[in-house]
Formats: sequence, structure tokens, C-alpha cells
Amino acid sequence: MQFEDGMGVKYLRTVTDKEHHIKSVYAYDDDRNLLYCNFEFMSDSDYNSVPIGREYKFNSQGNITEIINHEEGYSICCEQAMYIGDRYSKRKASKEYSKRILDRGKWQGKKVWEYHYTDKKKQDKMLVIDGNSGKILKKKDVFVTY
Repeated sequence: MQFEDGMGVKYLRTVTDKEHHIKSVYAYDDDRNLLYCNFEFMSDSDYNSVPIGREYKFNSQGNITEIINHEEGYSICCEQAMYIGDRYSKRKASKEYSKRILDRGKWQGKKVWEYHYTDKKKQDKMLVIDGNSGKILKKKDVFVTY
């Protein structure tokens, strides 16, 4: 896919592993030099993905200039957080609106997973899951706009 993002990225290539819900993203400049690559966990929403693992940024010579570790500070991975959220919301979730969204966040100084789902009353809910212990810290009503 060709596009302009203001950061010099002209071409974007994605490789999707639908079985494991993982997308690899590769960004290139005009001369087809790799600028960065990262991996993303895709939840049920087409518009939501969470960076996982390490992200690599490159200079024009192909040398790594920066490594971002998205897993730093988290003991449980995105799949474990999805499992915890699914297990909690199994009886409460709407069958009609079954989309789930997972994101990273901070809550009271802790790194957390934010698990979003829609309940049977068609109200959007969010579970705040501790990124280290996997315990559900808070259950919140949320308002989602698209």
C-alpha cells in the first residue's frame, strides 16, 4: 500500500497471521529502505491492534537506530489478558455485539490491560486487568464513540 504520512513513510506492507491474530507491519521510504517494523496483536475489532514484542526503527543505511520493547513492565501477554477478559465476560457479554477490544494503559501507576466488551444490555464495559498479576482491578462503564 502506498501513502504519505508526513514521516517519510511511503509504502506499508502488512503480513497477517489470522490464526494467531498477529500482524507484522513493515514501513518503507521512497527508495524502498526499511524505516521500521513491528508486530501487533489484533483483537476482534478491525480498527484495534496492540503493539507487541519489539519494534525496530532503522536509518537510511539499514542500521537499527531504536528498539522499543512494548512488553516491558508486563508479566502477562496480550493473549493471557484476552483469556482473563473472556472468562470474566462470558456470561455477561452480548451475543449480538461480540466484538472485544484490548489495549494497554496505566491505572494508579500500574501498567494494565484494558479489555472492552458490550454486555447484554448493549452497554460498553471495560475491565482493568493488572499487567503483572492478571487480577481484575476495576470494572468500568464506558462510552465509546466512533
